[in-house]
Amino acid sequence: MGLFDKLKESAANVADMTKGAIETAKFNHEQKKAEEEQHRQEMNALATSRSSEIIESISSHQNNKGFFNNITKEELLSFTKEFYDKILMPANSVNKSSIHMYPYIDDKQIARLSRTWNTFNNNETVIFYLKADNNQEFVLTEASFYFSVALPEDPKYFSKGSVTCDKISEFSVIKNESSFEFKCGEIVLTSFALNKSTTEDLITLDNFFKCIINHDFIITDEEVDRLIQQKIGEKIYREIKKYMIYDDELLVYFAWGLDSLSAKDYIVCTNKQILKIDRELLGATANVQQFYYEDIVSANTIQNSKTGSLTVNLIDSAITAATKTCDLVISTAGSELKINTLFKVEAERIVAVYHHYRKEIKQATSQPQVIVQQKQSDPLEQLEKLSKLKEMGVISEEEFNVKKAELLSKI
Repeated sequence: MGLFDKLKESAANVADMTKGAIETAKFNHEQKKAEEEQHRQEMNALATSRSSEIIESISSHQNNKGFFNNITKEELLSFTKEFYDKILMPANSVNKSSIHMYPYIDDKQIARLSRTWNTFNNNETVIFYLKADNNQEFVLTEASFYFSVALPEDPKYFSKGSVTCDKISEFSVIKNESSFEFKCGEIVLTSFALNKSTTEDLITLDNFFKCIINHDFIITDEEVDRLIQQKIGEKIYREIKKYMIYDDELLVYFAWGLDSLSAKDYIVCTNKQILKIDRELLGATANVQQFYYEDIVSANTIQNSKTGSLTVNLIDSAITAATKTCDLVISTAGSELKINTLFKVEAERIVAVYHHYRKEIKQATSQPQVIVQQKQSDPLEQLEKLSKLKEMGVISEEEFNVKKAELLSKI
């Protein structure tokens, strides 16, 4: 066999081998696609089946009253906002929280809900939105509860569905040794790992559920004060307490500032004043500023303001929009405090607290003073009483005559 024939034979062998490899790869690819498709169909069928099971389980344990039994929508929304403002938000890491509540759920978040649940009703008002591990989501409106639960067999697939609130007996958060269980009725929807952020969130959420069930819609300043103390810890509370001079002074709000990496400012609202305390990493304090409500001229929020080029300002504006932060400005007759930077919702809450207590002060000072005049006794009645006292020997004849003359002069 000549050289040319050998080369021709080798080329044919290579071609056969290449063809075989291609056919094998193609077969393996098609087989993998078939397996993936079969898996997809099995998981989708399982997700649909689980959704039905969840809905049936929740509905079968209803108490025939519904979760929002005898609570109007207006009462529900009003309490939810107050609960978020006074209970959930204080001393909480807004950017780390897994809970969003009315009315602090923006339009973009609500728009995304329609992509998770194609049956989501945009006319409903979202009461809370809860996000768990593996992109699991839960939404409660005044009318329905929406769930998206990851399949244990493959967490890329979700059981999705909704149940109307009139079929729900209760929600609860149960703590065990290793996790928190989020339950609707008797069914466990998901579990949360134990850590500081989720612990605060879920204990607070369970408190919200209990308030709804018990129709307990009154949140006192004393309750808020106790909660903030628990959240910030005894060490920080002792530091703040140094600047609270009134016996009836209570903590009503607490926010962490974001000024720098080396120092973390905290902003404290009591029912008497606003404090800004610079707390260094080692715990030492400096530049403590106090503003009593009666001395504050105005409190407002502004976009993060830094002097610089147009480009720098545009970048600042973009960062502000993305992080939802802003500046808080507190003005008095002789000074101005600018806090850079707070989350927008936190800064707005501080402004609202200021206006609340400032209004109380103005109302108290504007109340007309009521002068109560004592009723003047009749001289003749007093004379009769004096006579009886003389007869009883309590006063002498001389004392009686002196007092008698005084009384007769008034007739």
